[in-house]
Amino acid sequence: MRKGKLIVIEGINGSGQQVKAGIVAIHKALTESGHEVIECANPDSGRAKELGIENVFNWPFGSDARADFFLECAVRTQIFKNIVRPALDQEKIVLCKQSGISSLANAWVSGATRQFDVMRHLEKISRGFLFEEEIYPDLTIFMDFPPEEAFERIEDVLQIHHDGGLEYYQRMQEFYLKEIKRWHGLRVDASALRPQEEIAAEMLAAVKAIL
Repeated sequence: MRKGKLIVIEGINGSGQQVKAGIVAIHKALTESGHEVIECANPDSGRAKELGIENVFNWPFGSDARADFFLECAVRTQIFKNIVRPALDQEKIVLCKQSGISSLANAWVSGATRQFDVMRHLEKISRGFLFEEEIYPDLTIFMDFPPEEAFERIEDVLQIHHDGGLEYYQRMQEFYLKEIKRWHGLRVDASALRPQEEIAAEMLAAVKAIL
């Protein structure tokens, strides 16, 4: 069993603040415990700038779920090959802010469901399958942020609208809850009403259990 660990933190659209807070808390706790930790993120319209790819091809994130999926797979290939794999080989802990499930979820919710098994296979390839040893998460934490709260945050506060309305967020939550079982997954209640310290403690306990 490898000593380096890949831990993925996932959440539906609108849960970004909770996901980021969870990563910060885990990173701090692990570092204080003497572990070497690095972070990485999967590309999407919200993280393109921090990954330095906001101007690549003037990519119109969100206009075509299928096209976004292919770009995300391509970028994920580079992240896993050049960041994740070397860190794991050096016995570091990698905290990834969303990864394969987020790409699959966006494609599925946007209606790209035909031949979904092929999309799963392409996602596997982006993590090394066929070319080298496939990198699979040691733990995936799904921060289950209520769709109603996500809808309010994105639609009302940020004024970013999805044609599906509240159902868009509900369907994404539904996909995650079914999908998480495939990914060494754990669901954590991330409602805004729940104390952040309590959420962080539950996540950290799950992480420590695999170290």
